[in-house]
Amino acid sequence: MREPVLEVVSAGPRTTELRVNAALDQLPIVQAAARALTRGRGFALEEIAEVTHAIDEVGAMLIDAASIGSALRCSFVVWGSVFLMTSTVTSRRCLPRHLGSRWRVLEALTDRVLTTALLGESEGESDIVVGFVTRRHEFT
Repeated sequence: MREPVLEVVSAGPRTTELRVNAALDQLPIVQAAARALTRGRGFALEEIAEVTHAIDEVGAMLIDAASIGSALRCSFVVWGSVFLMTSTVTSRRCLPRHLGSRWRVLEALTDRVLTTALLGESEGESDIVVGFVTRRHEFT
């Protein structure tokens, strides 16, 4: 049985980083951090719900691709009305070329989605990164 991991790597006025096990039961921790950050910046409840739903989609994609024992590393940047989240796992696989319905849902929930794969520390592994940006709506 794996030991649960929750590590707040850094927290600053604009950026917060955390690391949890790459497991579905750890996503509520990531969502709670995002909710606290967006709520503190005046995001509406509907916008916060969209962010947490986007985290579900990103988390499911990355956890499915993650190597056994990999951590899910998340970085949150809140700057004015902008929320940026990047999530990374180590994998021996890559995200599928055609990401399907999860990707379409993620694109509908956010303003921009980005993904890349970087060389991992071990041979045959890569760090898969998925990021998304969403903006707080200016209601008048």
